[in-house]
Formats: sequence, C-alpha cells, structure tokens
Amino acid sequence: MDDPEGPDRPGPDADAAKIAEWMEEDFGRAVAEGITNAGDGDDIDDEHEVVEVEILDRERGEVVGTIDTDGNLNTESEALRNVSQEYLEEGIPVLAPTTYENEDGETVHADAEVIVEPGSSGFVRAFVDVLPSPFDCDSEALADLPVHDEE
Repeated sequence: MDDPEGPDRPGPDADAAKIAEWMEEDFGRAVAEGITNAGDGDDIDDEHEVVEVEILDRERGEVVGTIDTDGNLNTESEALRNVSQEYLEEGIPVLAPTTYENEDGETVHADAEVIVEPGSSGFVRAFVDVLPSPFDCDSEALADLPVHDEE
C-alpha cells in the first residue's frame, strides 16, 4: 500500500487470481483513504455505490461475465470482451432529459446526448442497455439498476 495511486489494475486478460489479488489490495487502500478522509472534514461520496451485475448469454443460457460501476468487466468470453471494449474505453452515449431557456425566455424540454463513463451513476444500466443480442442481464437486476442522473 505504498503506492498512493493504488495497485495497478490488471489487464482484461488477467486470470481470476490476479484480479482477486488486485481487488484485495485496492479495497484495503480505498478503506484506508476513506478513514483518512473521514477525519479531515471532507464529505465522503456516499452516492458512489458500486453495483455489479451478471451478464448472460441468452442463446447459451449461461452467465458469461460481470460488469461493475467502475467498468471492471470480468469475462472469459472473447465476443463479450470485443463488443464491450469501446464502451469501457470511451463511455456510452445516452439521451438525458434537459431543460433550457430559448431566445424568447420559454423553458424548453429536450433530450441531450451525454456520455456515461465507468465510475458514473448509471454506467452499469447504460452498459447493459447497449449490449447486442444475445447478451443481457436478469430482468430483475435490470429493474434495480440506477439510470444516469444528470447533476
């Protein structure tokens, strides 16, 4: 835990043992930072709850991976990894309701495209929504996922 930036995140081809080791190291660092920050008067970000869901392959009828709020994709499926890579690197475009005043001072309600990146509220929901068939997640899990909240 000497590295202030935390341990290096393993690559997408890392085995489960390497990922578990990284998660333990990173979790310990995050807890230590949280304890340190709690005593210095700064507000702790209670809104950033990490959400993880299983990704299903509907054709094969099995779980082929997991994705979490921070964009950590855990899968052995090359197909899932390939369709996910762009979203993990560049974020996911979604339409978010916005309001603004036009030249006449009238309030206009419209949708604006925003990019939801890993680490943002609603990332997991946006990620699952853009996955092509046969990839999906359990409908009950989908209903509980937070959507992007434009702040």
